[in-house]
Order: sequence, then C-alpha cells, then structure tokens
Amino acid sequence: MMPVLKKCFDKYDVFIVDMDGVIWRGNEPIKDAIESLNHLIQMGKRVLFMTNNSTRTRLSYLRRLKRFGVIVDSVDSIITSAYATSLLLKSLGKRNVYVVGEYGLIYELAQQGIHVLNEDESINDNVEAVVVGLDRNLTYRKLMYALMAIRRGALFIATNTDSTLPTPEGEIPGAGAIVAAIRTASNKEPDYIVGKPNKLMVELALGSNYNKYQILVIGDRLDTDLELAYNCSADSLIVLTGVTDREDIARYHRKPTYVLSTLREMFISQ
Repeated sequence: MMPVLKKCFDKYDVFIVDMDGVIWRGNEPIKDAIESLNHLIQMGKRVLFMTNNSTRTRLSYLRRLKRFGVIVDSVDSIITSAYATSLLLKSLGKRNVYVVGEYGLIYELAQQGIHVLNEDESINDNVEAVVVGLDRNLTYRKLMYALMAIRRGALFIATNTDSTLPTPEGEIPGAGAIVAAIRTASNKEPDYIVGKPNKLMVELALGSNYNKYQILVIGDRLDTDLELAYNCSADSLIVLTGVTDREDIARYHRKPTYVLSTLREMFISQ
C-alpha cells in the first residue's frame, strides 16, 4: 500500500532535491531516501535532481540514480550546474567559449551547440565567454588564457562558487577556489554565477515564472540548499543524512521550513 504524504508536504508541486548527502553518501545509497522519492514520483509529483557538480554529465547521474533504484527515466529530471550553464550561454547567444573545467562541463556545452575553444584558438578575439568550474587538472596556463580572454572582453561565468567539496580523504578545493583565482587576477567579479544558492539555476530549470509552482527544496547543506530556497522564496527541508546536524542549524542565521532525520518522515507512519 502506498504511504500517505503528510498534508504539509502534499501542497508542493515541485521537489528540488540535492543528491550527495540526501540520496547517497559517497558510493552508498540512502535506502529510506530512495523509497521516499520513488513514492513522490509515483504520486505524480515533479522531482528535479539538482547538483552544483559540473564535472559529471547528466547521463552519468541518470545511470547512478537508476543503479540505486530511483524511478527516473530521463535526463530531463536532472539539473547540473554544467547543464544550467549551457542553457544560460545558449540564451545569451554565446557560441565560442574557453573552459576551465572537466569533461562533464565540456560535454554539456557541446550538447547545446557551444564550441569549446582550445588554447590556440583562445588567443584570438573570438572568445565570447570564459566558463569556470571545478577542474582537478588545473594548470597555470589555463588560468593565464582565462585571464587574457576576460581582459579582452569575454564574459566571466562561474558554474558555482563552492569553496570546497567533500571527499573520503577530507575536503578539497572546489570550483569557488578557482573562480577566486581568476577574480583576483582579473579584478572582475563573475558576470554570472549559475549554481546554488543562486536562483538563476531554478529559473533556467523551470522558467522565469517559476513562482507559479509550490516548490520545496530538499538538501543537506545550509549554505547552498537552504539559501537557494530563500533566494527563490521557496520552502526548504534540511535532512540530517548529510553534512548538517541540529547544532549547525541552531547556529545558522536562517532557519529551514522543515528539519527531518530522514525523508521517510515526510510520510504518515503506517
């Protein structure tokens, strides 16, 4: 028998769900979360899986979600900062870009017909935008070419500004550290920051009239997921299966709409 969604959650049309720390921890699925999300999908709720990670393609996320048992059939339900950046560039009419980033970002840009220039091509004046994401193969030359293009008038676009990201070995520098290096060298703020907590990511996913939906943002991070909800005037649910605990929430300057130990608590106990 299908569990019954609590009334306070049934009012939402769209559930924007973070993945790491909500659906899985590292390489381990969170069983309660997967069952709960599948119930939402079976009820006809729209569930969007959203991540700031620009290094992986939407197709790779689709495969992982399916492998863990989530009922999702299309990449249309998956919004990465790389994909959102490709939509932004397409809407701006920018077709020639220089990228500081990895395969997932380059792939999503190419899917929208955007040409990623190599270093030799970036020397000329054809660079319309410099796109900066996480790049674990970062070199000084990449920073140099990015700076040169921005100084010649190219747009400066950041996929996200996460300062660090968690790994089994501990936190490592995130895309924000690379963005900061280019910001410092160019003395210029990014023209666009696409990823969470900026509402631009939601606008690109749902349209500029996204406020017509009742949205609940589900995540485990206060600085990205909770702040995304705030910036979109949406409600938020922080689940305690990831990096945040109740003490973190008590100290934080903003409070989520809901705090749950597990997503199973969204449903009435049978």
